[in-house]
Amino acid sequence: MILTVTPNPTIDRVLFVRDFAMQDVVRADGEAVSPSGKAIDVAAILHLFGVDTLALGLNAGLSGVMLAALLDELGVAHDFVPANGYTRVAALITDRQACRQSTIIAHTLTADESHLEELLTRTEAQWPGCWGLVCAGSLPPGMPPNAYARLLSRAKSKGVTTLLDSSGESLLQGAQARPDILKMNRSELSALFPQVADQWQTDKEDDDVLERARELVAALIDVLGEGAAQAIVVTLGKRGVVAATPQGRWYAPALTVPYVSPAGAGDGMTSGIMLALYQGKPWREALAMGTAVAASVVANPSTCACEPVQVHALLPKVEVIEL
Repeated sequence: MILTVTPNPTIDRVLFVRDFAMQDVVRADGEAVSPSGKAIDVAAILHLFGVDTLALGLNAGLSGVMLAALLDELGVAHDFVPANGYTRVAALITDRQACRQSTIIAHTLTADESHLEELLTRTEAQWPGCWGLVCAGSLPPGMPPNAYARLLSRAKSKGVTTLLDSSGESLLQGAQARPDILKMNRSELSALFPQVADQWQTDKEDDDVLERARELVAALIDVLGEGAAQAIVVTLGKRGVVAATPQGRWYAPALTVPYVSPAGAGDGMTSGIMLALYQGKPWREALAMGTAVAASVVANPSTCACEPVQVHALLPKVEVIEL
């Protein structure tokens, strides 16, 4: 089983428009509603591949009831701790003409130490038979910033494979628990280590991408330290992904697919990596699977949807280059 923990989940409502501008009325030409939050996306995608998963986290209010119902529709098992306020609802505006997307979201769920303790208790009850734990997303207001560190430390003491994908203080404190895999995207990297990420602020193609990937991995290891995690994975949007792993340092360019919605691509990468490692595959194949799943997510409207058949068709097209 792979457990996923999402302390601050959302319902994503993706609205598809053309030539968006601030005006009185903007008429969407399509929408997609899905349960979301980084780790919930992972649980939903892994479920599509037949992996036994359980989505844990916090939930509140009528929107929380709707979130649980959406997961039930997908057949994704879940166990939420009741919290305060109501579960977030995010509006994602996707401009088909400009191929751009913006997310509008507000903090509407709050928590405290008691909610974290209950979440720890429910997570620990699942250790028997648990192979992996994904802790991902932001922490809600009021939850202690060391929440992920406490979850990861307890999981590692049970021999569970752990992955952390967060931002800001929760990422910094969570990294102190030395997760097996530390994953971040370009914006999260930039916020914490701007001196490392500056060279990747543009999507412009160039001839020295491999050399820059080598420099990025080396700089990350220098900043975080060799023991920060067994593997460090950074997704770079349209530029692909770089990783430093126990089996080598790698760069995988992103696949070009028909653009529908970019939201959830990074969670697709996490899902593919965890799926492959769960199946006992080496890191090179894990990064290839992550790249293929991320591409499939981009080609689908929902933030937690991909097509396993499409993923397997994309896999032969993925190039994973050793740095």
